[in-house]
Amino acid sequence: MRFFKIIVCVLGLGACDFPRPADVGDDAGGKRDAGGQADGGSLTDSMSGHECAPSQALRCDDNSLVRCNADGTGEASERCALGCNATEVRCSDLAPSNGLAASLDMTVAEVDFDLGTTAVINTDDGTVQVAGNPIAIRTTTITQISAPTIRVFIVHSLTTSDVTVVGSNALAIVSNGDIKINGTFAASAHADVAGAGRFNDGVCQGKGGNLGPNGGAFAGGGGGGFGSNGGNGGTSTDRKGNVVPGGARGLATGNAELTPLRGGCDAGVFLLPRLGAGGGAIQLVSRTKISISGVVAANGASYAGGGSGGGILLEAPAIQSTGNVVATGGGAAGANDQDGCFHVGEDGRLDSMPAIGGLGCGAFASNGGNGAARNTSASNGSDISAVGSNDLWAWAAGHGGGGVGRIRINTVSGGLNATGVFSPNPSIGTIATR
Repeated sequence: MRFFKIIVCVLGLGACDFPRPADVGDDAGGKRDAGGQADGGSLTDSMSGHECAPSQALRCDDNSLVRCNADGTGEASERCALGCNATEVRCSDLAPSNGLAASLDMTVAEVDFDLGTTAVINTDDGTVQVAGNPIAIRTTTITQISAPTIRVFIVHSLTTSDVTVVGSNALAIVSNGDIKINGTFAASAHADVAGAGRFNDGVCQGKGGNLGPNGGAFAGGGGGGFGSNGGNGGTSTDRKGNVVPGGARGLATGNAELTPLRGGCDAGVFLLPRLGAGGGAIQLVSRTKISISGVVAANGASYAGGGSGGGILLEAPAIQSTGNVVATGGGAAGANDQDGCFHVGEDGRLDSMPAIGGLGCGAFASNGGNGAARNTSASNGSDISAVGSNDLWAWAAGHGGGGVGRIRINTVSGGLNATGVFSPNPSIGTIATR
C-alpha cells in the first residue's frame, strides 16, 4: 500500500503528505505592508533575507526616522531634531531666514574650520585672515531689497576664538555641524567706522547738531536708532536767549525677525564730517548646534552722537550660550567749547551696562548721553544755557547716545539654553523647516 501511495504522489495523481514551502515575501504566513513591515511579525525578525536596501528610509515614527539597518537585516531609528517629513520619508531640514537655504545645502561637501586665536573676516572680498595668513573658505553673496548685501561663508563646522568682522556687507555663516564661539566674535563699529552690514534707512539716523544765529551756541547731534530710539542732541541757549534745538534722535526701525538681515544706524554729523557709526549684522546658522562661551557683538560706536547697536540672528535646533550676545548703543561725545578738546564716549560695551557718554570739554560745554543697553534707553545730550552770562565764548550742548540693536533667536521648543547675558533681550521664534 505504501508503495502505491508513493507511485501516486510521483505521478501527480494524489496529495503527498509533505509540507508546502512558504511563498516568497511571506513572514509566518503574514503579509508585508508598503513600508516593509510584516503583518503579525516584526521587521527585525523578517529581514534575514536582506529584503530592503541597507539604510533605506522606511517610515516616520513621530519625530524619528526609521531606516533599514546597515546590512538590511533589521530596523534602525534616528531622532529628527526638526521633525520627520512623512510625505518624503526623511528628517526635516532647517530653512534659514534671508534666503540662505541653498547655501546651507552646500555645507555637506565643505571642510571643518578652526580659526585659531585671532582672525579677520572681510565681508566685501570674502577673505579670511588667520593670524595674518589667508585661508580659503567658500563664499557667496545674497542681494537684499532695502538692506545690505549678505556675504555668506559656507563651512562644514566652525570653531573660533577672537574674530573681527570688517567690510560693508552683512555677515552670514552657514554650517552643517556645530558652530562654537569661544572668544569675541565682533562686527561692531568703532568711532566713525561702521560695523559690517550697518544700514541707514532714512528713519533711524540721528540728525546733525545746529548752530545758533550769532555763532554763540552749538546744539548737539542726535544718536542713531534701530531696536530702540537714540537720544536727542542737547539744546543750547545763547546769552540773548536764543534757543538752538538739538539734532533729533534716530527712530526705532526694522523688525524683530531681522528679515532682511541688517545692522544699526549712524548718529548725526556735527561740524566735522565724523559721526558715531552703527553696529553691523551677523547671522549664524547651524544644522546641529550653536555654542557661545565667549561674546558675539554688533555694537554701535561713539564719535559725536552715538551709533546704534546692530543685528544678531542665531538659528539652530540647539543654542547654548554661557557667554554674552550684545548689540548695544554707543555713548555720545561731550560737547567742546573753544578750548579745542574733545571727549568721546564709550563704544557699545560687551556686557549689559550702558556705554557712558563723554564729558563736556571746557567750561562752556555739557556732557554727552549714554548709549542704550538691555532695558535702559539712550540718554539725551545735556543742555546748556548762557543766559545771564557776559562771556563771549561759544556754548555747546552734548550729543545723544545710540539706541540698542536687535537680537533674534530661532530654534525648537526647549532648544535655547542660556545662562549668559543678552543685551538687548532677544526675541524668540520657531525655526522654519523644509
